[in-house]
Amino acid sequence: MSKKTNSTVIMKSIGVAIVVTQLLDIIIHAATNQLEPLRVTSNIIILAWLAIVVSGKFHDKSQLIAVASIAAYFILNIVFLSLEGVTNAEQGEELRITLFLLMFTTMALSSWLTYIRRDIFSTHN
Repeated sequence: MSKKTNSTVIMKSIGVAIVVTQLLDIIIHAATNQLEPLRVTSNIIILAWLAIVVSGKFHDKSQLIAVASIAAYFILNIVFLSLEGVTNAEQGEELRITLFLLMFTTMALSSWLTYIRRDIFSTHN
């Protein structure tokens, strides 16, 4: 398998993992009747960014859109934490471990996808 083909498979896999993470985040909150507008908005921003990536539109601005989307996701979650706290009152003041895991997963995978896409398009154009 060529390096470009291998990278494409990796990018698709990362994209699917990000989508699953965002949908899981929304489903968990819906199932526990804890839908938070800031968190859901951050999920939608990441999903919209991935839709833009898949569509192939705005290729010349893809790095900017990626960085802006990831930053917006991070900022919205930090605002949520500053407003609601790092513990959840509805769960006996337990640390929001699930939120931190979902945020870390999203940030890491999104950054990795952005890096791989930049690397591929800078060497194959």
